[in-house]
Order: sequence, then structure tokens, then C-alpha cells
Amino acid sequence: MILPRGAVARAITGGSEFGTTVDTKPQVRLDSIGVWWICFGAIWTFFLVLGMVFLYRKRHMPTLRMRGLPLTFAGIVLLHLYWCTVQIGYSVGPLAPEVAEFWIMSIWYPFGIALFQAGNSQFLHIARAQSRFARPDSQLSFRWSEKRSEPKGLFQRIRRMDYSQKMFLFVTLGMTCQLVVVVFIFMISRKFHPDFGIPGTEVYGSTPVEIAIQQGRGWEWWPSLFWQFLWAWVIAPIILWRSRGIRDTHGWQLQTMACCIAGLPAAPMWLIALYVPEMAPVNAVFVPPQWIALSIFVMEIFTVFVPCWQVRKHQNLMQETLDSIASWESKKMKTKSEAASDNSAPPLSPTSTKVAEPLSFDPWKKLPSFDKSEPDGLPTGESVMTMAALEHVLDKNPEPLRKFSATRDFSGENIAFLTAVAEWKTTMPPPFVRNRHNTTPEIVRQQFTRALRIYVDFISPRDAEFPINIAWHELRKLEGIFERAARSTMGDRRDRRAGATPFAEVDWRPAQESRGSEIHMVTRNTPAVPAPAVVSDGNSTDTLALPSDPHVSRPDEEALYFTGDIPAAFDASVFDAAQASIKYLVLTNTWPKYVRERRSSESSAATRSTAETYETSGSKRSLRRALAFLRPMLR
Repeated sequence: MILPRGAVARAITGGSEFGTTVDTKPQVRLDSIGVWWICFGAIWTFFLVLGMVFLYRKRHMPTLRMRGLPLTFAGIVLLHLYWCTVQIGYSVGPLAPEVAEFWIMSIWYPFGIALFQAGNSQFLHIARAQSRFARPDSQLSFRWSEKRSEPKGLFQRIRRMDYSQKMFLFVTLGMTCQLVVVVFIFMISRKFHPDFGIPGTEVYGSTPVEIAIQQGRGWEWWPSLFWQFLWAWVIAPIILWRSRGIRDTHGWQLQTMACCIAGLPAAPMWLIALYVPEMAPVNAVFVPPQWIALSIFVMEIFTVFVPCWQVRKHQNLMQETLDSIASWESKKMKTKSEAASDNSAPPLSPTSTKVAEPLSFDPWKKLPSFDKSEPDGLPTGESVMTMAALEHVLDKNPEPLRKFSATRDFSGENIAFLTAVAEWKTTMPPPFVRNRHNTTPEIVRQQFTRALRIYVDFISPRDAEFPINIAWHELRKLEGIFERAARSTMGDRRDRRAGATPFAEVDWRPAQESRGSEIHMVTRNTPAVPAPAVVSDGNSTDTLALPSDPHVSRPDEEALYFTGDIPAAFDASVFDAAQASIKYLVLTNTWPKYVRERRSSESSAATRSTAETYETSGSKRSLRRALAFLRPMLR
């Protein structure tokens, strides 16, 4: 592109992308400034890699599992590659062609910022999705009911995708469009290749430095500038506004807001450095792309090193919890041994008033301080950090803990799972609890259907939106019991024939099973006691008396009964191991944060109350002094 004479003069005065001017010699600059930028880039890259490796090794911790590290790391890698080229830009700038900066600026940076912001926006999705766990059990809606309707049309199927799948789809489409646009611009412009392209887009200069300076300006750079302003000045403010009321315990909101704010001045400062002549002295030591690199530097701090600090903080809190539990157990064992020693002592004198009784106390089963608890069910005293205290709150009043875990800790699925399993066990018929094989098939079918729903909503990696974090061998065991039934009822219906449906939308009538299908569901739409249902597979007819147990399902929801083969390994203890694992996870992760916040809020309330009391008493004293001063004058 041929620039006007005045524009060429201003461009040459302002310098190029790499801070070079017409007086810069075409050689590598290894002065003190160049060595500083190279060393700083190498040292920061080393620590950044260490931080990313640390986070990857700790990726299974609750504070990291929800962050979507692969997407964020992909964005960080591309952004850091651009950051590294900027750090060496001062040294190699006089020899580097502007076409290299064009491709780096048009591909690495837009792709990196798109992937980074896609991973960063997952904070809002997690906060919104977790908020439903704050509602009571009767108001919860999970995949069991959400996936029962077949999505129709392309947009409906996109809406039904998981958040990570939708973000990957949108980011891929955006990066594809950016790549197509950049290649098209490169092909039609003669700024970087004078042999082909649209006439009139050439640049001229008496020296290679003048040509390079003019190549660093023009409409060819607009797509990159557009993506910068889109993410920094459109998407980022939206994220800032929507995350203003979220207060999480993982520092995720702080990270998100800091990254959004850090990207705001990058593009404007880059343009000012390129086009304002007064910035030439700054460009001599701080090249224009360094303003973008500075925002990337802040993003890396809050995306990599702040989470590392949060992980260490979480580990210390978990260790404090374990030490508190160990101290409590040790103290109680000492009390128990002292009581046993007193019990084995010589008989007391008949006139003695001392009474010695042996203690039979297990700190994991019951706590003497539980007879005094706060209105929300949280026990008082030093026993609050034990498993028994957690079980006490889950049994008496789990709603405050449920709300905290969903809105602050983003682990609401754990409390919801524990309450669902507890409700399932509470409504079990005693014969089923004693021995499943000695109960009627109808009762077993009821309990398996309810357990299948718990598996689909909280455990299945394919169906649950937030699968609980349990050991791999325990997950494999549960998959062996429930996965076949889950795939029959929750799998992709496009793979089934038209007559095979896991749900029958009729009152107490069986779903017609297609050939090749082994399991299906029958439904109840009325609370009346049904007549025996007939299930036919074409060869034989079996009578299935559907139960009328009022505890099978909630009164306001449709009851679904699984009619396939029930595995022999299914019994009342099928979730015991997962329940114990999640209880321990809550005890060492969510519970200490909840207790600490409760104590902090109580301390703040007490401080405010004391201040108000002091202020009131101080006002009364001042009033009395004023009256005493005015009394002689009034006489």
C-alpha cells in the first residue's frame, strides 16, 4: 500500500513493530537491554513450565478439576509463544521480517486468546450450573429427567451439548474463520509479496528498514486488532459484569476478573506506541508489542501461579483438618484410658463421694457436644472438625452446607449425592436391607430404579454433569452394575430402532420392547394401585405386579421402573464405598472452609455488636457530660 508522504514520514519517525527506526543497523542487538529481555524471557518461561507441571500433577484436586486445564493450557501455550517472540523482538527485530510478525500476530495471539478466554469463561458456567444444587432435593432437576426428550434440530442438539463440547465447537469455528481471513488477506495484499496480489497495495522505501516500518501498518492487521478488541472490550466486560456477585473459595473469581482487566489496555497501548511519535523513546527499549506481552504476563500470573498458591493453601487447610481430627481422637483415647484406669483402681471408701464410670466413647459415632448446637445444626466446641460433626449436620440440617458447597465451593454435587443416598437408604424396606435375595422382585426393582437414578445423576462419567470424584476401582464396580441399564435408558437414541424406547408414556402399561432390546422402563402417572402388568417379548408372557410403595418416588414426579435384568451384585450396600469416599472428601475439603467461614462471620457479627454497644454507651456518656456541663448554666 502506497502511503501519503506525510504518513510515510510519521511511520518512519514512529518506528516499526520491533522498535527499529531508519537509523537502526540491520544486526542483532545484544546490548544490556537485549540481554535483559532474553534472560527475563528464559527465566519466566522456566518458572511458568514448572507451575503448569505442578498444576497438571495436581489436576485431580477439587480446586483444579473444575477449571478445564487442557483448554486453558492450550491458550497459555500459544500466548506464551507470542510472548517469547516479543521478548526477543528487541534483539532480533532489525533482522526479522515483518511477514513473520504478521503471521505470529494473526495466528498465535488470536488463537491463544480465544482458547484462553474460552477456558476462562468456564467460571461462569460452573457457577451457574452449580447454583441449582443450592435448591432442596424436591426442586432439583438432573440428567435423568433432562435427557428423556429427544432433541430435534441442529440448534437443539447444540444446546444439549456439554459446555466443554459447545465451547470447543465455537472456538474451532472462530479459529477456522480467522485462519481463512488471514490467508485471504495475505494472498491479495502485495505488502509482503510484490509479485502477486491486488495492485496498489505495495509499499515503497529507499531502504529495507523503511519498507519494514511501512509493512507493520495498514488494513492487513485489522483482523488481529478486531480479535483483540472483541475479547478485551466486549467479551471481558460481559464476564466481569456477570461474575460480580460470585464469591468462591477457590480464588477463581479473582483470577477471572484480573485476567479480564489485564487485557483492556493492551490493544490501545499497542496502537499508541505505533502511531504516536512521542512514544519513540519508549519504543527504543520497550517495543510496541511489549504492551500486549505485559497483559499476557499478568494473565499467566493469575492463571498459573495463583492457582498454585490456592492448591498449597488447600493442602495446608486439609492437613490442619487431619491434625485436628487426630488431636481429637488422641484426646478422647487418653480420656478413655484414664477412665479405664480409674475403673480398675481399688474400691473406694463407702463415705467417698467420687464416682468413677468407664467411658465407652467413639468420636466417629457420637459426640457429647452435639446436644448443644447452633440453629443451623452446626455443632459447637472442638469436636466440630470431626466426621461425626459432618454427619450430624448432614442428618439434622444439611441446607446451609448444601448452599455453601454449591455457591461458594462449587462442589454441590457431593452434598446432593450424600443426601440422595441417605434418602434412598432411609426409605428402604427392612427385608431388602437384610437380604436382597429374600425379598420380592418388585421391591428389588423399585430399589434398583432409584439407585440407577442416583448413578445417572451423580456418578456416570457419560451422563452426570458433575460426576463425583471416587476411586477408579470403585467407579468400575458401579459401572459394572449400572452402566448397561444406564445406556439403555440414557444412551443415544439415534442408535436404536424406532420401536425401542426406554420410557413408556402410558399409565401403568408396559413399554413395548423391540426385538434385540433387553431392558426398558415402565411409568406410573397416577397414584392409584395398578393392576398386574403384562410384559411380553413375543415368545412368553410374564406378569409383573408393579408396587404401590409411597416411598418409591417423590409425590410430584413420575415414577419410572426398570424392567430389565438386575445384576446379582446389586444390594443395599452398593453405594457404601462411594458414600464413605465422598464424606471423607467433603470432610477434608468443603467442611473446613464452611466451618471457617461460619466462625469468621460469627466473629465479625460479634465485633459489630461490640462496636455498636460501645458506640451507644459512648453516646450516652457524651450526652450525660453535656447535660452536666449545661445544668449550671440553665440554673
